[in-house]
Amino acid sequence: MEKELAIQCVPAEMLQRLKALADRLWEDKNPASVHLNAILEEFEPDLKTLGHIIKEYEADYAGRLAFNEREHAQKESRLREEISDFSRRLFELDKEHAAGLKKIEELKAALNAREAVLSELKSKTLEDGSELNSKYVDKMQELYDRVNRKELEMLARWEEKNSGLDAKVQVLESDFAAKVKQFSLRERALEEDFKARKAELIKTFDRIRADLEAREKALAAHGKNGAGGKGGGL
Repeated sequence: MEKELAIQCVPAEMLQRLKALADRLWEDKNPASVHLNAILEEFEPDLKTLGHIIKEYEADYAGRLAFNEREHAQKESRLREEISDFSRRLFELDKEHAAGLKKIEELKAALNAREAVLSELKSKTLEDGSELNSKYVDKMQELYDRVNRKELEMLARWEEKNSGLDAKVQVLESDFAAKVKQFSLRERALEEDFKARKAELIKTFDRIRADLEAREKALAAHGKNGAGGKGGGL
């Protein structure tokens, strides 16, 4: 496996001096020139490759730098647009804020005026309420006196009517007691009459029964007598 060499950056001026030294040594027929030229020839491809890599790196860096610059320019453009939009919106918000403050001041003024009107109305309401309460008390007193007077009149009429009712009740109670007494006497008379009629009916029944028994006996005796006469004739 080929061993990789550690590559370091060598200044171009140093390389030119080494080549010039190799040429002088070659002209002086110094054996060291052979070794020096061999070393330069051995590492010359690597030096060229390193330069090529550096150029590629520079080209890549330039491309990246250009891309980053374009991207930065686009971002800067977007940011400028956003800043412009924010500035416009901020300006509009400031206008709205100023209009809002003005509206608040107008509302405060209207509220103060409304509070003044309400305070005046409240004071007037208290005065009217006091006057109304006084009128209400007078009206209630008048109504109470009127109702009280009517109640007294109704009470007097009721007492008068109640006295008449009491008298009527007493008369009715007296009539009822008299009728009860009369009914009791009549009931007693009817009971005595019933007892007398019952006794008379019993006597009549006994008399009729005695008559019937006497007739039966007479008929029986007559029948016996008739039977005896017929037997003697034979």
